[in-house]
Amino acid sequence: MIPNAPEIGKLLFIIGFWICAIFLPVWLVGWAVGVLLPMLLEQLGSGPEITVVCDALRALTPIISVMVFIPINAMFMVLYERRALALFTVRMGPNRVGPDGLLQTAADAVKLLFKEDITPRGADAFMFTLAPIIFFAPSIFGALPLLAAITDNHNLFAITNLPTGMFYILAAASIPVVALVMAGWSSNNKYSLVGGLRAAAQAISYEIPLVLSLVTVCLLAGTLDVVQIAKQQDGGFLNWNILGGGALRGVNAAIQTSLAGGNVQEVLNTFYPAGFLSAVSAVVLIICAHILLGLYLTGACAEINRIPFDLPEAESELVSGYNTEYSGIKFAIFFLAEFTNLFIVSSIATVMFFGGGDNPIPQWVLDKLPLAPIQAALSTALDPLINTLHLINPDTFWAAIWVIAKVYTLVFIAILIRGTLPRFRIDQLMDFGWKRLVPLSLIAFFLVIFARVLVVCHG
Repeated sequence: MIPNAPEIGKLLFIIGFWICAIFLPVWLVGWAVGVLLPMLLEQLGSGPEITVVCDALRALTPIISVMVFIPINAMFMVLYERRALALFTVRMGPNRVGPDGLLQTAADAVKLLFKEDITPRGADAFMFTLAPIIFFAPSIFGALPLLAAITDNHNLFAITNLPTGMFYILAAASIPVVALVMAGWSSNNKYSLVGGLRAAAQAISYEIPLVLSLVTVCLLAGTLDVVQIAKQQDGGFLNWNILGGGALRGVNAAIQTSLAGGNVQEVLNTFYPAGFLSAVSAVVLIICAHILLGLYLTGACAEINRIPFDLPEAESELVSGYNTEYSGIKFAIFFLAEFTNLFIVSSIATVMFFGGGDNPIPQWVLDKLPLAPIQAALSTALDPLINTLHLINPDTFWAAIWVIAKVYTLVFIAILIRGTLPRFRIDQLMDFGWKRLVPLSLIAFFLVIFARVLVVCHG
């Protein structure tokens, strides 16, 4: 029997319930705003005014979808983390409010919203209020280019597809640290000020390897467009950046054909006539892809202040760091943004390293499976939703399902790290960033440049 099987079953039940509670409303709101309302308006009449309103509704769909998604998803992720940590440490976790604690975080959210909002004596009230807003804003606008990538460039989200999407995401990701410094300084509290200064020092230290890891992947892909980076990894896990296919993407047509067909021997034969140097360069690219993933995940944990990099909060040292003096709705905004940022960095990892919404099973394996009857049954069952209501786009529906699975798996790994590793000391954190990660990211960057040139010239 599996140890602690009942608790695992409860966790899986909570995950299933909340994922439906998150994505069904988001899907329905996106469909209502971007498809149903324009369709009804176009049936009522025609003209330039109707066209402008319909276009405006479609353009607002991504932002409205995100606004619906963020609070519900944050409530789920809080409960997900608490129950997963309880599982790791053999405790019960939330189990009172609702079946097996299903509604615990909803109750906590209501309680938090009705708590008194206090501004400390001596604090800069304007900066104190502005800080959580600035911290939260990038969670809404910063990740918009990812919507197009994780929905396989769905028509409603194609407006968020920017040619320089990764540059936009990295620029937005640099804003929250400003808010943390503002929160620490404006609170008129020494613990808060130290937390804000730690956040600034940590961001400067770990943003370099984080940005270099993503820039190197963009160099491999030859584009800053996150949709194109995701599409370049289509064809199963052998084509993902993390497993080497994406690292060799665009190098040689014969290599890509062989990878897509699962013919490893043909890949080796392609390199062998070109010489030993070219083959070694290809191996270096694949190894660098794994290093870049490690650099990104480490830098991302530090950027969003997750354990073992939660020095800006450090309850054992700073009470609660930069948000010590916050309460009520302002504290809730900080809390909301922290969990949303965890979801965003997991989404970036999914797009950049794990193929986005691509099915992990290679196409040459799918071709050998007897899936035709299942596909026919699904098509018949979903036909009214696809052709009549336009509620489901089959091309993007399954991509979204795979994205959800990959993102929450990465979130689970982040929770496991929190339940496993102790917090760094501040000197260890700075040494690790500047003496280990920054040199390693630079080495990986230059290795990729030289190895790619050698493979392109001789592959």
